[in-house]
Amino acid sequence: MSWSTHQLPAYMKNKKGFTLIELLVVIAIIGILSSLAVVSLGNIREKARDTRRLSDIDAIRQAFEIGHSEYGSWEIDQNGCPGETVSISSCLGGYLEESLPGIANLHDPIGTVNCLANDCLGPCDYAFRSASDVDDRYYVYFYLENGAADFKQKGCYILTNKGITLTD
Repeated sequence: MSWSTHQLPAYMKNKKGFTLIELLVVIAIIGILSSLAVVSLGNIREKARDTRRLSDIDAIRQAFEIGHSEYGSWEIDQNGCPGETVSISSCLGGYLEESLPGIANLHDPIGTVNCLANDCLGPCDYAFRSASDVDDRYYVYFYLENGAADFKQKGCYILTNKGITLTD
């Protein structure tokens, strides 16, 4: 059954589409929702990178623990790395690489500069300083963009055999 114009109720006879104001309101709402989605997506990416960093750091910590339990020391037999601060992936050899064969592939997701070379002010590749004779510790420096898990603040962190702490 087809409706002719004279059979429609009075309020529907003059309405042929959306008004300009209705369309503008819908477009504005869609714009606001999409901008909120983009902002939250950026935070999700930062948190994902921070989660990966913490996972990498945990793997490094486990490699140190394995080496310490087998060899009784935090010192590492590296290729020219003792006493230097270098990228963790460049200190190959010794028990660290033996305990964590994929250490050469552990890099910060977006950092390319050693954490201490840029004063750890932004995303940077994990930096390692070998154990000190004074305090019998190893040091691994890394940066969190947004914070993740128990580490809510962004900033430069240090992993030692005593745990993870935020630098000042």
